[in-house]
Amino acid sequence: MKPIIGITAEITEGGGYFMPCIYPDAVTQAGGIPLVIPLIPGEDIDALCEQIDALFVTGGEDIDPSYYDQDPHVHLGKIAPRLDAMEHALVQKMLELDKPYIGVCRGLHMLNVATGGSLYQSIHSQREEAVMQHKQQAERTHRSHPVKVDKDSRMFEMLKEAEFRVNSFHHQACHEVGGPLKVVARAKDGIIEGVESTEHSFVFGFQWHPEEFAKAGDEPSKRVFKAYIDAAIKRKEKNN
Repeated sequence: MKPIIGITAEITEGGGYFMPCIYPDAVTQAGGIPLVIPLIPGEDIDALCEQIDALFVTGGEDIDPSYYDQDPHVHLGKIAPRLDAMEHALVQKMLELDKPYIGVCRGLHMLNVATGGSLYQSIHSQREEAVMQHKQQAERTHRSHPVKVDKDSRMFEMLKEAEFRVNSFHHQACHEVGGPLKVVARAKDGIIEGVESTEHSFVFGFQWHPEEFAKAGDEPSKRVFKAYIDAAIKRKEKNN
């Protein structure tokens, strides 16, 4: 009864696909079967979402600001329009089906945009408040800055830690938070680091990369993926 976890892949400039092994490895370690999702036609989104038991949207390029009714800022980075379109539709369908979802970095941003929220296209250019370094110049398992998690949150129930340091690889961030999402974690400078849905069984977004820590044996991060896989198993059993 292992659940099938769909994981979206990045698109390379040469027209191929790219996915760091850490994403499927974290899913496999927690007891799921990872399935890499390439670009698929819009008419096949519903069928795919019916087949997979959960969705994992990973890090990657910036998101086209037209999805939240903004024009491109001068410091907007590279975008991937076809991937944006597919992931946007995937997230909305998975939320409609109430299937488990984890989004990290870009995956958090896409969750927010798909539920009606907006982004800072460039936190260092668009925020009036001081912003610390959020694109660390260190190995991916280095914990570069602290984060605080709301103790009255499901995220805290999983992590069992209220304050800890995280890795950080982004220049965009959530601004206005959409519909069912609740902010449950922030960095010291106010940047949103974690959200969860108040209307779905298991929907979480992380600004950091817990998969890196989970694979390295960090117990709080491993609990996140264990809870994710357990939720996917529960959803799978409900369908059978």
